[in-house]
Amino acid sequence: MTWIGDIWWAILDSKPHLVAESVSTPQPHTLRIGDADVPYALIRTKQRRRTIAFAIEGREGLVVRAPMKASFKSIEEVAQKFSRWITRRLAELRDVAPPRPMMSGGTVPVLGQEVRLRVLTGSGRRARCTRVDDALEIRVPEHIPSDDYATAILDGVLAWYREFAAAEFVRRADFWAEQLDVTYLALHVSNPTARWGSCSIDNDIRINWRLAMAPPALLDYVIAHELCHVVHKNHSRRFWAKLAKVMPDWRQRREELRRIGPGLSL
Repeated sequence: MTWIGDIWWAILDSKPHLVAESVSTPQPHTLRIGDADVPYALIRTKQRRRTIAFAIEGREGLVVRAPMKASFKSIEEVAQKFSRWITRRLAELRDVAPPRPMMSGGTVPVLGQEVRLRVLTGSGRRARCTRVDDALEIRVPEHIPSDDYATAILDGVLAWYREFAAAEFVRRADFWAEQLDVTYLALHVSNPTARWGSCSIDNDIRINWRLAMAPPALLDYVIAHELCHVVHKNHSRRFWAKLAKVMPDWRQRREELRRIGPGLSL
């Protein structure tokens, strides 16, 4: 069994399977760990899979990915082997990801700094969010019911994050591409559930929008990391040497991202 970042992987068979997976809609379930019932979201892959994987993913908490034929008993048995890790990571999540009220006076992180929300009445069909001085100003249409108010605010803030990330990530990628002397094809803002970034065989870079919440040093680590894959499509010694040449403290940045990563969520 191996550990990768914040994910435990329990190997079920030894045959490699390199086909891209399609997955089921996450379903809520509960694991009994010690004296506690731990809720988790179960995602079953629709193609053959080698592993049962446990991950702590933002405010969603525990997420389990398993083969279609994996029984709940087998998932429970593997979970017991990693019960200490699951308990510890969930405790850390509570520390780094306190609930964020979607209302005036609440705050959200932007590049590591807390920015206050200012909610006003607006027009149109949906809530719209803009940065005004030191606040995010969300205008919510009058017709939206009170029960849907928080969701409307959240949707507006999420849309703002993605727009902000699209410009900020490209700006930083251009800087680090120059430092690394590489050329990438394009940069896309993505929304994956288990990775911060990726670089395709064609040198398309994808960066998770949630990094717009992170301190700049951590965002820069992920961007520089993926740009190094333009030259080295693996994690060889040459890959890490190239990254270290422009970012000697990459290890500290990676550890900090592992620590606060679960809290980068709304």
